[in-house]
Amino acid sequence: MNINYIIIVLGEPYSTFSEILAKYFTKNKKQKKKIILIGNLKLLKKQLKKLNYFLPLNNIYEIVEAKKSKINIINIEFKHNKTFTDISKRSNRYIKESFDKSLEIMREFKNECVLVNGPISKKHFLDKKFLGITEFLSKKTKSKNEVMLIYNEKMSVSPLTTHIPIKYVTKKISIRKLMNNILMIEDFYANILKKKKNSFCHFRA
Repeated sequence: MNINYIIIVLGEPYSTFSEILAKYFTKNKKQKKKIILIGNLKLLKKQLKKLNYFLPLNNIYEIVEAKKSKINIINIEFKHNKTFTDISKRSNRYIKESFDKSLEIMREFKNECVLVNGPISKKHFLDKKFLGITEFLSKKTKSKNEVMLIYNEKMSVSPLTTHIPIKYVTKKISIRKLMNNILMIEDFYANILKKKKNSFCHFRA
């Protein structure tokens, strides 16, 4: 798997994600991969200006137009009057269209892309239909036995349950669930990260 593009869905338009991105890209000006944001260009520019940040944004229509020297963005239409305001259901269609576009790209360039998403309102966007964005993306991609993995080079963490009250956690844990997660993570390490199997920890039920 040769990753060339990092797709970032901006998510909830009135979250603090624009500030987080601005701080990160201001500090890390040289990128190893081509960065492509999916979201509304005009709103992002307004937010960056209000926050006193400048990013070299490159408006593109296809990911093959992306440049490594700039922060590329594919524009998703979103009617807005304010730069920042309260989070509500008004942005649901925009967020859905942003994810639809990102998943369209992922399907076409599946061996070249990874997907990162900005904050999503569980209350307004997910509306109790999904426990979290992991489950939402699993449904959209028709994936089964999805596993959440928080990964970096030094440590990885995989929660067995996600976004449920603590009193329900024990009911959701089983040997089958544990083994599924282990096997899925092992496959990820071997086939995506190209880690040797003798570097894994093996478990037996």
